[in-house]
Amino acid sequence: MILALLPLLLTTGAVPVAERHDTPRPDGTAIHWSVENADGAPARSPAILVMQGTGCEPVAEKPNLAHAGRLLVPGARTILIDKVGAESSTPGPRVEGCSQTYWDRYTLSGRVEDVLRVIADLRRQAWWNGRIVIFGGSEGGAVAALVAPLIPETAAVVILSSGAGVPVGDLIRAAVPPDMAAQAPAIFAAARARPTGQERWAGLSYRWWADAMDVVPARSLARSPAPVLLIHGARDQSSPVATARAGRDLLLAAGKADTDYREYADYDHFMCDRAGGAHMDSVLQDAARWIAPHLR
Repeated sequence: MILALLPLLLTTGAVPVAERHDTPRPDGTAIHWSVENADGAPARSPAILVMQGTGCEPVAEKPNLAHAGRLLVPGARTILIDKVGAESSTPGPRVEGCSQTYWDRYTLSGRVEDVLRVIADLRRQAWWNGRIVIFGGSEGGAVAALVAPLIPETAAVVILSSGAGVPVGDLIRAAVPPDMAAQAPAIFAAARARPTGQERWAGLSYRWWADAMDVVPARSLARSPAPVLLIHGARDQSSPVATARAGRDLLLAAGKADTDYREYADYDHFMCDRAGGAHMDSVLQDAARWIAPHLR
């Protein structure tokens, strides 16, 4: 969860030109998002929302995200949304590689709000046929779980390498080294008392932690009527596999029988095997075969 996901997709060919959009927030700032993979798509098509993991890179600098969309739903348009403060035009110096705006404002709940505003704009797009697949990896998987029950057009949800079945704070404690995990109670108490972007821990701001630490994403996902596919590698050190199994168990206990869980014994957080071989493309192609019947 604390690592950005999807760096190991095997991109091939030219990257199509994206359609750029801006959607206003209530405070007057803009949500920057794009429609990818429109070249060759039919006049009306489904959409796939692809949500990246932790990090502040603009989606325009991550072509693997659009590639994931092409693999998962061929012929669909891919929706990518920048996190607040992530765009390269954000003014001011970088702090630990990110803008201070990102540290001050980025939270899970804020990201959910941004997604819902983009979906409201998407409903006005003439090309959209009203069906959407939601895909998220790592931290993006948590966001996928949170937004799925709030988007009635959701046809299917795919969550990759995300320990959605436990509180986010517990997930991080399970993933970091023991000496760092021992710091967590004091860090979380400080974040609750002073949720600021000026202090950071494990690559995320105190404000982010105050917002996210108690969230169990699978509890929200259980309320979605859409079918769910959970994908995890048993060797995942960033989101330990027990946290993904907990998500599966929570969904099934909630009566969500349309939950499918796929665990890859030799794969890690990035779907790489012990020898370093990358399998992300094949994993996503398997997921595409699962998705296809739900879009008919």
